[in-house]
Amino acid sequence: AVVSTQSTGTARFWDTWEECRTKNKKLDFYNSVKDHPGPEPYLDTRESRHIAQLRMSCHRLAIETGRHKGIPRIERVCPWCCVPENILALVHLPFSDPIIQDEWHMLRECIATQEARDELDSPTKDSLSNSVFPANPDRALQNLAKLVTELELSVD
Repeated sequence: AVVSTQSTGTARFWDTWEECRTKNKKLDFYNSVKDHPGPEPYLDTRESRHIAQLRMSCHRLAIETGRHKGIPRIERVCPWCCVPENILALVHLPFSDPIIQDEWHMLRECIATQEARDELDSPTKDSLSNSVFPANPDRALQNLAKLVTELELSVD
């Protein structure tokens, strides 16, 4: 009877976790990289702190700081990519949406992280381009995550 009650409680916990996780807008990035309960393999390394911070949106990117300030999501733009000279280069593209500074933008597209992205191996680059966060991040991805989580929003 104790085992049955314990497994029922565990199942209820994970059902509640799933429901809360999917309804919380703050967890958009987290939800895109985490779809199952339990620890990730990379968490056994000392360098995993920055990856964990990135996955939990514990950083100073505009997507998060703007949420704290009540700035509409559409106005949480990247200070590096949304400067006049960069916007002019993008005018010819078939979209006109602002470039939101979120985790995926920083991991895949932002000019501020290009050098760190160049260090990634091909499988990691492929994973990120397909919006898949690698289960076992390599050292280069850990360095990219560190860059993103420690990045200052100033473009001075």
